[in-house]
Amino acid sequence: MTEKETLQGAADEARKAARAAREFAALLDDYARHVTQPGWRQKAGDLHHSAMSKLRVVNDGLAACNKFIAASVNDAAAPPPEQPAEESAGAEQREAAGGVPKTPTVRSVRKGGRR
Repeated sequence: MTEKETLQGAADEARKAARAAREFAALLDDYARHVTQPGWRQKAGDLHHSAMSKLRVVNDGLAACNKFIAASVNDAAAPPPEQPAEESAGAEQREAAGGVPKTPTVRSVRKGGRR
């Protein structure tokens, strides 16, 4: 697995954990609303159970992110593979021409005239 794939996997897991955290927060909000009402104690208990399940999902997602990051660090410590001859020749030509080529300038144009 390449470093890019590893980091993409970590980003995916982070998004899943963030989504689960938002759901966890909503469950806690509902729990707080129902726990103070005597007739809704059973509902509050169910919400507590659901919130704990979501918290477990958040923790698992964060643990997976940590594993991806650790794997990425281990991959970064390994020596980089040799560049193909075509790429290294192109890099030598750019260095001889004055370094890195310029990137095009991006201009934004407002619609609706000047203010």
